[in-house]
Amino acid sequence: MTEIDLLDALAAETAAALKGFRLRSAKENLIPINIYTQNLPTKEGKGDENQYPYVRVCFDEEEIKSRDDPLEVYVYFIIGIIDKEKDKQGFRDVLQIANTIYQHFFRKGIIANMFRPDYPFKIALQNDDTYPYFVGGIESKWELPVIGEEERYI
Repeated sequence: MTEIDLLDALAAETAAALKGFRLRSAKENLIPINIYTQNLPTKEGKGDENQYPYVRVCFDEEEIKSRDDPLEVYVYFIIGIIDKEKDKQGFRDVLQIANTIYQHFFRKGIIANMFRPDYPFKIALQNDDTYPYFVGGIESKWELPVIGEEERYI
């Protein structure tokens, strides 16, 4: 029940949510969306765009507000795609991916029998024009059970 377990479970569920979803690669081939935890893999050279399209599942921070509260873990998802069409509508694919992911989580409820999505969940798009790259993300909050203090004097 650690943050790493949460990231791995969310990556697996993200892959399940996007199963069958295909987008164009930099070489214009239809390929599945790559799922990564925390970081993108190292590029092999200049112009290496093999990691696209992708979703990164990333740990942000965690907190326990009081002894009786659950552990709150904040996780963000970064979505990156390449769309070389001149109409610059790649943001639509980013939003579709984001909506598919968060709807999957809330439909499912508890992930890996221990992680519950909580509110707020936010979706955002990058405002800068980085054509042909389109980026967006999801900011999410998850509840994890807290390990209790041992009873030493029974």
